[in-house]
Amino acid sequence: MKIIITESQYRFLVENTVEIDNILDKMNKIGYEKLENNEKMTLKQYSEWLNSGKKGDFNPQNDEKNDDFDTLEGSEYTTVLQDNSEFTFSFEYKDVLNTENLYYGVVTWNSEDWFGVIATDKSGKITEIDFVLDSGEFQTYTIGDESGSYDKSKEVRLQNELGKLLPEVKYFFYSEVVPDLE
Repeated sequence: MKIIITESQYRFLVENTVEIDNILDKMNKIGYEKLENNEKMTLKQYSEWLNSGKKGDFNPQNDEKNDDFDTLEGSEYTTVLQDNSEFTFSFEYKDVLNTENLYYGVVTWNSEDWFGVIATDKSGKITEIDFVLDSGEFQTYTIGDESGSYDKSKEVRLQNELGKLLPEVKYFFYSEVVPDLE
C-alpha cells in the first residue's frame, strides 16, 4: 500500500525529530529515569505540542523555571486505611493533556505492587484510577489469532480488590497526592 503525502505534510512529520529521536535513543539505552531534566522536559513539551495539533516548528522552552522537571519523581505518599493496611503511592511522572491530568506511579498495598494511573479533570477531581497488579507476567497474543486472545481473567485490578476501601483511597489521592503533584 502506498500513501501519497504533500511536501508540507512530509516536513511536518520530520521537523525537529532529530533532537527528539536522539533523546528517545538515549532513553532506550539508559531508561527514562536517567535522562537529564531538560531532556525529560523536551519530551513532555513535544508530547503536548503533538497533542495540540499545532503546525510549524517545535521549539522547546527550557529555562531555569522549568528545568526542574519531575523533581517530585519518586515522591511517596502513605496512609493507613480503615482495615489497618498501609497504602503507598510512589509517583513516577505526570502527563498534562487538554482535558485531564494523568499521574503515573506504583501503589504498594498488602505487600503487592500495582502499576497504573490516577486521572483527574482540570479542577483536580479524580475521574478514574486504574492500577493493575504486577504479576511479573506479560500477556502476549497475535492479532487475528482467535486462540491467542487477551485473557482478561488473568488481570487483577486494584480498584476491584479494594472493595469498600475504594472511596477512602480516592479521597486520599484527591486530598493528599494530587494537590502536591499539581
